Amino acid sequence: MSFSVVNKLSDSGRRFKRNRKLLKRFEGYEETTCLDEQEKFRAGDGQGLRWLDERANQFDLLYLPYPYLTLPVKEDWRPARPLVTTLHDLAHEQTDAWGDLTENLKHEVRRWTQLADLVIFSSDFVKNEAQRIYQLPEERSKRIYLAPAQAERVSPQSDIHGRYGLNKRYVFTLGWAASHKMLDTIIEGFAIFRNKSDANLALVLAGPNTESLANNNYGLEPGEDIFAVGYVEAEDIPALYQNAEAIVTASISEAGLNAMILDAMNYERPVICSNIPQFIERLGCDDTLALTFDPYSPQALADALAEHFQNPGKARWRARNAKRFIDSRTLSDVGMDYLAAFKSVLEKAA
Repeated sequence: MSFSVVNKLSDSGRRFKRNRKLLKRFEGYEETTCLDEQEKFRAGDGQGLRWLDERANQFDLLYLPYPYLTLPVKEDWRPARPLVTTLHDLAHEQTDAWGDLTENLKHEVRRWTQLADLVIFSSDFVKNEAQRIYQLPEERSKRIYLAPAQAERVSPQSDIHGRYGLNKRYVFTLGWAASHKMLDTIIEGFAIFRNKSDANLALVLAGPNTESLANNNYGLEPGEDIFAVGYVEAEDIPALYQNAEAIVTASISEAGLNAMILDAMNYERPVICSNIPQFIERLGCDDTLALTFDPYSPQALADALAEHFQNPGKARWRARNAKRFIDSRTLSDVGMDYLAAFKSVLEKAA
């Protein structure tokens, strides 16, 4: 959803009262309504915020989990209710991943840090960097670690290999082919690994625009050693994870543990990831939860792949550790932390 609002009237008419001691469960607008309003909020002309302002008297607090490209460039919009927002990674500050939108986005994020009563982050590293870059005070920032949803188990009859033409075991990466995801490192690193080993493995790249990478393959044979399958249907993703030999991400900018790491651990698949601070913050550097590597070094990834496949028992041990680690925090825990954050903002505004 592009936005959420606290204190929408539920079907039963229950509503959170400002003077209640505990924040009661709330319901946001139905998903269909949110989908209808997506384009308004993403237009960047303030149309969506004006739509929200017209309904502001229904709410105690506004929460925008993904505010980017929402504020009008030439209008000084101010929220009519206390505002909480989540800011994600700093790719707009560190890379050109947003292309022509990068400069506008830098300006917009600065405005959000000034407007919000509370800004929530998914890692201490990003929170601390945002505090430094945007002069955001500690009392208006909070870190809440994320957790995956319950893993969806795949039927043993699922023929994911047949549907995607996968003719062998594979290493898997999933996500948008943006510059900060460093997919070129993954492809070259996998090619170095394959050239120095006799492992009969393929690399599967999935996600929007990954199909454009099929010709930049460092000698890997398309349809044999490398599969750049582009966008995949959501119902296929669990099977793609569960049938993978390892999950690899080389990203250099994330909000915290990205969805790929969370999902891989959730499905008890081994993780090989970049050693950026956002990942190390929770995974550590001792290889007990994941193997890490320098995302700027294809050779470092090749070495990590060799370590993984030469020690299958240790790889399984690492995946079991990661599963226990990720199971220790649930989506319900995340929700309760967010509710407590909303409550603290309302108490200050009272």
